Amino acid sequence: MNRRVSYRFAGVDLELDLSLGLFSSAGVDAGSRLLLKTLAKECPLDSPGRILDVGCGVGSLGLALAARSPASEVTLVDRDELAVAFTRRNAALNGLENTVVAGRLMLEGPHSSPYDLIVSNFPAKAGEPVLADYLAGSMDRLAPDGRAALVIVHTLADRCRELLDEVGAAVLHRESSKQHTVYHYRPKDGMSRTDSVDLDADEASEDALLAPYIRRSGEFKLHRTRYRAETVWNIPDFDTLSWRLDLIGGLLDRLPRSGSLMFWNPGQGHLPTAIAGRRGAGPTRIILAGRDRLELLISRRNTANAASGAPVDIEAAADPAFLNDRLEPGTVDLLVSDLHPVPRTDWSRSLKDLADRVVRNGGEWALVGRSSDAATLLKTTRGWSPGPDRRTRGWRAAILRKN
Repeated sequence: MNRRVSYRFAGVDLELDLSLGLFSSAGVDAGSRLLLKTLAKECPLDSPGRILDVGCGVGSLGLALAARSPASEVTLVDRDELAVAFTRRNAALNGLENTVVAGRLMLEGPHSSPYDLIVSNFPAKAGEPVLADYLAGSMDRLAPDGRAALVIVHTLADRCRELLDEVGAAVLHRESSKQHTVYHYRPKDGMSRTDSVDLDADEASEDALLAPYIRRSGEFKLHRTRYRAETVWNIPDFDTLSWRLDLIGGLLDRLPRSGSLMFWNPGQGHLPTAIAGRRGAGPTRIILAGRDRLELLISRRNTANAASGAPVDIEAAADPAFLNDRLEPGTVDLLVSDLHPVPRTDWSRSLKDLADRVVRNGGEWALVGRSSDAATLLKTTRGWSPGPDRRTRGWRAAILRKN
């Protein structure tokens, strides 16, 4: 936890615990405050209903609505398991029992019935195709007389207005500050579109779920290995590979890899796809683990195409320590960790404990990250023998063998 802050919505006081690993780590951000202000003015908050908060972060929007309307059922979703963990923590902190929190992409199902209100502080870097898909999909999930409301950075406000017209939305309210714009909207005909839409269609088809996120499909080269992959918006390494990946790829390019392979923070899936698809590789199982559901889904998609029938499993976790009870000890032959530490947490101990538990004796642990982060982790290597270790441009990659 970074800090605890207080804020007030429509006469109700709330507290939030914040994280340096999540958006708006200093307090409730200005965009969320503007959206809450418009909801207090424009929405009948005393009427119970079904509410959905998309991309909930630490829960500032959905929890405020849950507190103001305790008879409502509020669902809060985020693709980041750290956000999910903090939202659950903040719901408990405020004694809110009318909430359901889940790790999902945008409007990913299941949706048991339509919503009376859908809200989102829409991420600026999500990409225009994702925004267009969200605007249309949010209207498809509204009850009759329901409304959707989102806040977006001011630089995207005009394009958002054009997309609302393109998807057949009627704008009920618009309000702007210097940095943000809020839109309240519903279908132009004023009728519910849920009768003609399968609310769970996106749950049934991963292809349909990922389609708006796809940014590029083509060939990549990691060190000496060529492979094909699809990449998505808002995750690094979508067009070209970084120095970080080339560095660890060079160390892992020595021999074909077989057995059980595990990847913590797989990103777009470049490392597991290249390693599993290398000539002579024989993985028997591949485990992809990390905070970000979008990373896990696109990585599984890319890796499965290269893994020659080996099962590819995903494990969503806010922290490596959460995986200790889910994985059998001593069953991983190679663990690859891409370091993305959350500041002011004991991240290095959690990752070291995971490696100690899951990697078999004689197995390997490969890691890559900023030189300072790698140095922090490599201070405590008892039980491991050092192997290849390389540095370049502020990055460091190393391989350890378990004694």
